[in-house]
Amino acid sequence: MSDFNIEKELTKLPTSPGVYLMHKADGEVIYVGKAKNLKNRVKQYFSSSYKKTTKIEQMVMNIDYFEYIVVDNELESLILESNLIKEYRPRYNTLLKDDKNYPYIKLTVDEDYPRVFMVHRKSKDKALYFGPYMSGGIVKEALDYIKENYKLRLCKMDLSKPRKSATKTCLYYHLDMCSAPCVNRDKSEYWKEVNEIKDFLGGNIKDIVKELEKKMTECSAEERYEEAALYRDKISIINEITEKQKIDSREEFDKDIIGMYRDRGIAVIQIFEVRDGNIIDRNSNILNIDDSDTDSEIISSFIKQYYNETFFLPREIWIPCDIEEKELFDEWLSRDKIKCKIVVPKRGEKDKLVKLASLNAKIQYDQRVAKYIREEKELQVAYDDLKKMTGLDSITRLESFDISNTSGVLNVASMVVWEGKGFKKNDYRKFRLRTVDGPDDYASMREVLVRRIERFVKDDIKFNNLPSIFLIDGGRGQVHVAEEVLKEYNLDVPVMGMVKDDDHNTRGLVYNDIEIDLRDYKELFKLITKIQDETHRFAIEYHRSLRSKEMVAHDVEKKKRKKEKNV
Repeated sequence: MSDFNIEKELTKLPTSPGVYLMHKADGEVIYVGKAKNLKNRVKQYFSSSYKKTTKIEQMVMNIDYFEYIVVDNELESLILESNLIKEYRPRYNTLLKDDKNYPYIKLTVDEDYPRVFMVHRKSKDKALYFGPYMSGGIVKEALDYIKENYKLRLCKMDLSKPRKSATKTCLYYHLDMCSAPCVNRDKSEYWKEVNEIKDFLGGNIKDIVKELEKKMTECSAEERYEEAALYRDKISIINEITEKQKIDSREEFDKDIIGMYRDRGIAVIQIFEVRDGNIIDRNSNILNIDDSDTDSEIISSFIKQYYNETFFLPREIWIPCDIEEKELFDEWLSRDKIKCKIVVPKRGEKDKLVKLASLNAKIQYDQRVAKYIREEKELQVAYDDLKKMTGLDSITRLESFDISNTSGVLNVASMVVWEGKGFKKNDYRKFRLRTVDGPDDYASMREVLVRRIERFVKDDIKFNNLPSIFLIDGGRGQVHVAEEVLKEYNLDVPVMGMVKDDDHNTRGLVYNDIEIDLRDYKELFKLITKIQDETHRFAIEYHRSLRSKEMVAHDVEKKKRKKEKNV
């Protein structure tokens, strides 16, 4: 996104809390951060007056563009930041690469006399889990509050079994920290406290806070300010502990949350993928729409396209509006013994989550659609130039070929496909050459194209499409070889050679024995450069992998001979 105007985009940043992602020019995420105020935080990186560490200075030098996700509070941004760092492993987030898990509070309601304590992972049991929380410190404060106000047991003793000494109590009981259920077997009183703790951790804190506020006011009126401050801190802790986290729902089942924003013939669909209560991924999709299309029609069309090829289906898909034949969709989505249904939230937390996804869809629209529309126009200009050069009425598919070897050893070739608006990686092919010894690019290109065409002639399903144009990495010689092969098979497909300059940068196209200077065709130059670079990368990558395997095999054989010699 080299044309991303950082100064301009900084002015568009909201003052909301959220998470931001810094990208290199090739799209790599190099930093993920969170902010209470996205505008203030992100602007700091590009401010000359802001003092930066050496690492941050290096990071800023590599930033080509940024994106951001708006959330409702700092807690959400922290949890989302952690999930995104786990996903992208950005090179400048070294302090957060320890794969840390946020803590939970576990209440063992599956026991006769439940316990409450901190854990870092949920288990598949019948206990209740609350959280995750921002830090272990918050959990400690919550557990201290529970210990001070309730007498749940602290030991791990199995109370379902009879004890040898039914009257002996432990130290916790004598310190007034435990009601000693091991001796006092009154479950009703014990579970009364358990239910109060459930309410407290579940966010039902109205009466608790009211009582604490009353005590704080009394202490303040009596000028017992230190004691009043303690009550004030307790209220703050309780509010922090019980803050509702929409980004991390306590509902265990997997779900996708879909939001949408539409304008001027474009719709952006934003998906939050929630697994085990956490947003593990989010992605946005751009659709060309007609202004007459209803929201229901757009969402229906998207679901049919997106979930038709999705390997994993969640239990629920939350969408922003009703769709027709919802029951039929539910039946279609429920496959491989997994029940999946569509939900249209109308109120409460679910509705807020869908609206949050829609807000992020609007942000993606503002950030990406202008670029998307411009790129479509640029690609059309490139196609129009190719049509004029070749006389073709339409161009749907381009196939590009490159040869790679090391001094003629391990000759390989790559075939990269550009179809429509982008690379079609499922159609990429690689070849290990069989008939060529030494660095003979002409012979190598001949073998590759013969093998490719023969597979087409034999109606091989992996090669059953011919391109609009064959693109060959090389000049007139390679083009002539390709044209001869096509002539042998009576195929009439234009062949163009992609020529590089002395610095190995794309320079021009060879067609009909004439070299066309691409400097006069800006958009076509960008397209051919992109395709040529990708074809070269794919060939080099394959060559390196084979070379590594050869080296390993050589080492194994060498060790084997050495061992046999010693014997």
